[in-house]
Amino acid sequence: MIKLNNIWKAFHHNQVLKGIDLEVGKGEVVVLLGPSGSGKSTLLRCINYLERADLGSIRIGDLEVDTAQVRKPQIAALRRKTTMVFQNYNLFRNKTAIENVMEGLVVVLGLPLKAARDRSAACLEKVGLGDRFNHFPSQLSGGQQQRVGIARAMAMDPEVILFDEPTSSLDPEVVGGVLDVMKGLARDGMTMIVVTHEMAFAHEVANHVAFMDGGVVVEEGTPAQVFEQTRELRTRMFLQRVRRDPSLTGVA
Repeated sequence: MIKLNNIWKAFHHNQVLKGIDLEVGKGEVVVLLGPSGSGKSTLLRCINYLERADLGSIRIGDLEVDTAQVRKPQIAALRRKTTMVFQNYNLFRNKTAIENVMEGLVVVLGLPLKAARDRSAACLEKVGLGDRFNHFPSQLSGGQQQRVGIARAMAMDPEVILFDEPTSSLDPEVVGGVLDVMKGLARDGMTMIVVTHEMAFAHEVANHVAFMDGGVVVEEGTPAQVFEQTRELRTRMFLQRVRRDPSLTGVA
Protein backbone atom coordinates (compact mmCIF):
# COMPACT_ATOMS: atom_id res chain seq x y z
CA MET A 1 0.00 0.00 0.00
CA ILE A 2 2.60 2.57 1.17
CA LYS A 3 6.33 2.15 0.84
CA LEU A 4 8.90 4.79 1.76
CA ASN A 5 12.41 4.04 0.66
CA ASN A 6 15.53 5.94 1.80
CA ILE A 7 13.79 9.27 2.51
CA TRP A 8 16.16 12.15 3.24
CA LYS A 9 15.22 15.73 4.09
CA ALA A 10 17.29 18.69 5.24
CA PHE A 11 16.40 22.26 6.14
CA HIS A 12 19.47 24.33 5.29
CA HIS A 13 22.26 22.44 7.11
CA ASN A 14 19.96 20.57 9.49
CA GLN A 15 19.47 16.99 8.31
CA VAL A 16 16.01 16.13 9.66
CA LEU A 17 15.39 12.77 7.95
CA LYS A 18 18.23 10.34 7.34
CA GLY A 19 17.27 7.51 5.06
CA ILE A 20 13.84 6.53 6.41
CA ASP A 21 12.32 3.22 5.24
CA LEU A 22 8.73 2.43 6.18
CA GLU A 23 6.00 0.14 4.86
CA VAL A 24 2.28 0.31 5.63
CA GLY A 25 -0.17 -2.33 4.46
CA LYS A 26 -3.68 -1.54 3.26
CA GLY A 27 -5.99 -1.05 6.22
CA GLU A 28 -3.13 -0.87 8.72
CA VAL A 29 -2.56 1.75 11.42
CA VAL A 30 1.06 2.75 11.92
CA VAL A 31 1.95 4.96 14.89
CA LEU A 32 5.10 7.10 14.87
CA LEU A 33 6.54 7.85 18.31
CA GLY A 34 9.51 9.92 19.32
CA PRO A 35 10.67 13.11 21.04
CA SER A 36 10.09 16.56 19.62
CA GLY A 37 12.42 17.22 16.72
CA SER A 38 12.86 13.56 15.79
CA GLY A 39 11.45 14.05 12.27
CA LYS A 40 8.00 12.48 12.69
CA SER A 41 5.92 15.41 11.44
CA THR A 42 8.40 16.17 8.66
CA LEU A 43 8.06 12.58 7.45
CA LEU A 44 4.26 12.94 7.30
CA ARG A 45 4.57 16.19 5.39
CA CYS A 46 6.94 14.57 2.90
CA ILE A 47 4.46 11.77 2.19
CA ASN A 48 1.86 14.18 0.79
CA TYR A 49 4.35 16.79 -0.42
CA LEU A 50 3.66 19.58 2.01
CA GLU A 51 7.44 19.25 2.18
CA ARG A 52 9.55 17.91 -0.65
CA ALA A 53 12.01 15.19 0.34
CA ASP A 54 15.52 15.61 -1.03
CA LEU A 55 16.08 11.96 -1.85
CA GLY A 56 14.23 8.65 -1.86
CA SER A 57 11.05 7.21 -3.27
CA ILE A 58 7.42 7.20 -2.15
CA ARG A 59 4.88 4.64 -3.31
CA ILE A 60 1.18 4.79 -2.49
CA GLY A 61 -0.91 2.12 -4.17
CA ASP A 62 0.08 1.93 -7.82
CA LEU A 63 1.83 5.31 -7.88
CA GLU A 64 5.56 5.59 -7.16
CA VAL A 65 7.59 8.79 -7.36
CA ASP A 66 11.29 9.50 -7.18
CA THR A 67 11.48 12.52 -4.90
CA ALA A 68 14.65 13.81 -6.57
CA GLN A 69 12.94 14.24 -9.94
CA VAL A 70 9.21 14.24 -9.30
CA ARG A 71 7.01 16.41 -11.52
CA LYS A 72 3.92 18.46 -10.67
CA PRO A 73 1.37 15.99 -12.12
CA GLN A 74 2.88 13.22 -9.97
CA ILE A 75 2.72 15.43 -6.88
CA ALA A 76 -0.94 16.22 -7.57
CA ALA A 77 -1.70 12.52 -8.06
CA LEU A 78 0.09 11.63 -4.81
CA ARG A 79 -1.81 14.30 -2.88
CA ARG A 80 -5.13 12.97 -4.13
CA LYS A 81 -4.33 9.68 -2.41
CA THR A 82 -3.69 11.27 1.00
CA THR A 83 -5.23 13.74 3.41
CA MET A 84 -3.77 15.31 6.54
CA VAL A 85 -5.37 15.97 9.93
CA PHE A 86 -3.39 18.73 11.60
CA GLN A 87 -2.54 19.44 15.21
CA ASN A 88 -4.21 22.87 15.17
CA TYR A 89 -7.31 22.00 13.09
CA ASN A 90 -6.57 24.44 10.19
CA LEU A 91 -10.25 25.27 9.70
CA PHE A 92 -11.48 28.32 7.82
CA ARG A 93 -12.73 30.61 10.58
CA ASN A 94 -15.30 32.29 8.31
CA LYS A 95 -16.91 29.04 7.18
CA THR A 96 -19.31 26.75 9.00
CA ALA A 97 -18.48 23.16 9.83
CA ILE A 98 -20.19 21.81 6.73
CA GLU A 99 -18.64 24.52 4.52
CA ASN A 100 -15.18 23.57 5.83
CA VAL A 101 -15.78 19.96 4.86
CA MET A 102 -17.25 20.90 1.48
CA GLU A 103 -14.38 23.19 0.47
CA GLY A 104 -12.00 20.53 -0.82
CA LEU A 105 -14.78 18.58 -2.48
CA VAL A 106 -15.84 21.60 -4.54
CA VAL A 107 -12.49 23.30 -5.16
CA VAL A 108 -10.20 20.28 -5.53
CA LEU A 109 -12.50 17.48 -6.70
CA GLY A 110 -14.98 19.67 -8.55
CA LEU A 111 -18.10 18.06 -7.08
CA PRO A 112 -21.44 19.81 -7.61
CA LEU A 113 -22.62 21.68 -4.52
CA LYS A 114 -25.43 19.27 -3.65
CA ALA A 115 -23.20 16.19 -3.95
CA ALA A 116 -20.52 17.93 -1.88
CA ARG A 117 -23.02 18.92 0.79
CA ASP A 118 -24.52 15.43 0.98
CA ARG A 119 -21.12 13.79 1.35
CA SER A 120 -20.00 16.39 3.92
CA ALA A 121 -23.17 15.92 5.95
CA ALA A 122 -22.66 12.14 6.03
CA CYS A 123 -19.07 12.57 7.24
CA LEU A 124 -20.05 15.04 9.96
CA GLU A 125 -22.76 12.64 11.10
CA LYS A 126 -20.17 9.88 11.29
CA VAL A 127 -17.92 11.89 13.62
CA GLY A 128 -20.86 12.79 15.87
CA LEU A 129 -21.47 16.35 14.67
CA GLY A 130 -24.82 15.94 12.98
CA ASP A 131 -26.20 18.82 15.06
CA ARG A 132 -23.29 21.18 14.35
CA PHE A 133 -23.45 21.59 10.56
CA ASN A 134 -24.00 25.35 10.68
CA HIS A 135 -21.70 26.18 13.58
CA PHE A 136 -18.58 28.26 12.96
CA PRO A 137 -15.26 27.10 14.46
CA SER A 138 -15.55 29.79 17.18
CA GLN A 139 -18.78 28.09 18.29
CA LEU A 140 -17.18 24.65 18.58
CA SER A 141 -14.94 23.15 21.25
CA GLY A 142 -11.40 22.10 20.37
CA GLY A 143 -12.47 18.47 20.20
CA GLN A 144 -15.37 19.32 17.92
CA GLN A 145 -13.11 21.37 15.65
CA GLN A 146 -10.72 18.44 15.38
CA ARG A 147 -13.60 16.15 14.49
CA VAL A 148 -14.54 18.59 11.71
CA GLY A 149 -10.94 18.24 10.53
CA ILE A 150 -11.28 14.45 10.51
CA ALA A 151 -14.61 14.68 8.64
CA ARG A 152 -12.93 16.92 6.07
CA ALA A 153 -10.18 14.34 5.59
CA MET A 154 -12.69 11.47 5.32
CA ALA A 155 -14.81 13.34 2.78
CA MET A 156 -11.95 13.43 0.26
CA ASP A 157 -12.10 9.60 0.13
CA PRO A 158 -8.32 9.18 0.46
CA GLU A 159 -6.35 5.96 0.39
CA VAL A 160 -4.54 7.02 3.56
CA ILE A 161 -5.12 9.62 6.29
CA LEU A 162 -2.07 11.18 7.95
CA PHE A 163 -2.60 12.40 11.55
CA ASP A 164 -0.07 14.88 12.95
CA GLU A 165 -0.48 14.82 16.75
CA PRO A 166 -4.25 15.26 16.46
CA THR A 167 -4.90 15.43 20.21
CA SER A 168 -1.91 17.44 21.45
CA SER A 169 -3.79 20.78 21.41
CA LEU A 170 -6.88 19.42 23.15
CA ASP A 171 -7.96 19.57 26.77
CA PRO A 172 -7.62 16.11 28.36
CA GLU A 173 -11.37 15.69 28.83
CA VAL A 174 -12.08 15.89 25.06
CA VAL A 175 -9.20 13.74 23.83
CA GLY A 176 -11.23 10.55 24.20
CA GLY A 177 -13.89 11.68 21.74
CA VAL A 178 -11.34 12.33 19.00
CA LEU A 179 -9.58 9.03 19.66
CA ASP A 180 -12.91 7.20 19.48
CA VAL A 181 -13.48 8.63 15.99
CA MET A 182 -10.00 7.47 14.96
CA LYS A 183 -10.66 4.01 16.38
CA GLY A 184 -13.83 3.86 14.31
CA LEU A 185 -11.86 4.70 11.17
CA ALA A 186 -9.41 1.92 12.01
CA ARG A 187 -12.27 -0.57 12.45
CA ASP A 188 -13.61 0.50 9.06
CA GLY A 189 -10.27 -0.38 7.46
CA MET A 190 -8.87 3.09 6.82
CA THR A 191 -5.11 3.11 6.30
CA MET A 192 -3.60 5.58 8.79
CA ILE A 193 -0.21 6.91 9.81
CA VAL A 194 -0.46 8.64 13.18
CA VAL A 195 2.08 10.80 14.98
CA THR A 196 1.04 10.76 18.63
CA HIS A 197 2.10 10.34 22.26
CA GLU A 198 -1.17 8.57 23.09
CA MET A 199 0.33 5.27 24.20
CA ALA A 200 -2.98 3.64 25.09
CA PHE A 201 -4.29 4.37 21.58
CA ALA A 202 -1.09 3.04 20.01
CA HIS A 203 -1.21 -0.14 22.07
CA GLU A 204 -4.88 -0.78 21.32
CA VAL A 205 -5.22 0.26 17.68
CA ALA A 206 -1.83 0.19 15.93
CA ASN A 207 -0.69 -2.71 13.81
CA HIS A 208 2.84 -1.34 13.79
CA VAL A 209 4.79 1.16 15.90
CA ALA A 210 7.96 2.97 14.83
CA PHE A 211 10.07 4.93 17.30
CA MET A 212 12.05 7.76 15.68
CA ASP A 213 14.91 9.82 17.06
CA GLY A 214 17.45 12.01 15.33
CA GLY A 215 15.88 11.52 11.93
CA VAL A 216 16.08 7.72 11.88
CA VAL A 217 13.82 4.83 12.87
CA VAL A 218 15.50 3.49 15.99
CA GLU A 219 13.10 0.62 16.62
CA GLU A 220 9.89 -0.74 15.13
CA GLY A 221 7.55 -3.67 15.51
CA THR A 222 4.15 -4.58 16.87
CA PRO A 223 2.93 -2.59 19.90
CA ALA A 224 3.76 -5.56 22.13
CA GLN A 225 7.30 -5.76 20.73
CA VAL A 226 8.02 -2.04 21.09
CA PHE A 227 6.30 -1.43 24.45
CA GLU A 228 6.90 -4.72 26.24
CA GLN A 229 9.96 -6.26 24.57
CA THR A 230 11.92 -3.08 23.92
CA ARG A 231 15.33 -3.78 22.41
CA GLU A 232 16.94 -0.34 22.14
CA LEU A 233 18.08 1.74 25.12
CA ARG A 234 16.96 5.00 23.46
CA THR A 235 13.43 3.63 23.02
CA ARG A 236 13.37 2.41 26.61
CA MET A 237 14.45 5.82 27.91
CA PHE A 238 11.71 7.57 25.91
CA LEU A 239 9.00 5.19 27.11
CA GLN A 240 10.12 5.55 30.72
CA ARG A 241 9.89 9.34 30.42
CA VAL A 242 6.39 9.42 28.96
CA ARG A 243 5.15 6.83 31.44
CA ARG A 244 6.31 9.09 34.26
CA ASP A 245 4.23 11.93 32.80
CA PRO A 246 0.60 10.77 32.33
CA SER A 247 -0.19 13.92 30.30
CA LEU A 248 2.02 12.53 27.51
CA THR A 249 0.60 9.05 27.38
CA GLY A 250 -3.15 9.15 27.47
CA VAL A 251 -3.08 6.70 30.39
CA ALA A 252 -2.30 7.02 34.07
